[in-house]
Amino acid sequence: MLIKLSDLKKGDRGRIERVAGDERFRKRIAELGFVTGVEVESIRKAPFKDPGAYLVKGAHISLRNTEARKIEVTITPKGQEDNGKNSKFISSHGSSRKMDIPSPGKKVIEIALVGNPNCGKTSVFNYASKSREKVANYSGVTVSMKEASFYMDGYHLRLVDLPGTYSLSAHSPEEEYVREYLMKKNPDIVLNVLDSTKLERNLYLTTQLIDMNVPVVVALNMYDEFRNQKDYLKYDKLGNMLGIPFVPTIAKKGRGISALFKKIIQVIEQKEESVRQVNIPYNVEIERAINSLQDQLQKMPAAEINVVRYSRYYAVKLLEGDFTVLDNFS
Repeated sequence: MLIKLSDLKKGDRGRIERVAGDERFRKRIAELGFVTGVEVESIRKAPFKDPGAYLVKGAHISLRNTEARKIEVTITPKGQEDNGKNSKFISSHGSSRKMDIPSPGKKVIEIALVGNPNCGKTSVFNYASKSREKVANYSGVTVSMKEASFYMDGYHLRLVDLPGTYSLSAHSPEEEYVREYLMKKNPDIVLNVLDSTKLERNLYLTTQLIDMNVPVVVALNMYDEFRNQKDYLKYDKLGNMLGIPFVPTIAKKGRGISALFKKIIQVIEQKEESVRQVNIPYNVEIERAINSLQDQLQKMPAAEINVVRYSRYYAVKLLEGDFTVLDNFS
């Protein structure tokens, strides 16, 4: 059972399963030793229970509760060790049942699968999870999320297939569902599947994910059809420019899927050099308005961690006249 690090009682030990927050926070906290798979012990609390002191990698580190709540752990039973040596896909899947809870010691990665309708997203999900979900050539075939669970390279990967959507604006039930899931569930990483033959349309959703400041890996799906059109893309350079890695895939044939999830693990382990925080630039007047709105949002009484994290996305949506984002403040 996952609990917040801040909820560990004095003397309890837990193994870190997930670190939320933006890239800057995760990098800083990793430098202190708080990375997935590491055991941490709660050693003391301040008189008002904030901050708390933790023993990690032989060092005593103090964290405020707002920081410790971003770290999820499983309580470590005495003598419990992780003996798993999984390096291939081992799946347990299903579209309507709850996920199996991983055994203590397993490193968990929560992955949200997003993309335009008909981009091959469901094929990626099916191949990775070994399930046989329906694939159809019309929007709305995925009316609710599907979940799958599998192991790879010592990680327990939880894959959530969200409805197909063209954007993260609240113009349709699918868009609203996907946006709410990303902003409230805070998955560790987003797997954004693109139809390589329709890059201009598909990349619009990618730019919105960048504005949300969430970790992203992009699957350039249907890459064989893209190349058959005699098209060529320097996707490594594009990834460096946008601060997110791109991986070519042919999901219906299972090609590139293993490399795709290995890339996700590299990003989580902070071993992918292309990953960095990038802002999609607007003109000077819009950027000035975005910065002003961000400052106001972050000073609002309801500005909790997620509001601060997504403040640029909130600001862009408000400038577009999409006031439904304010629902997240209630």
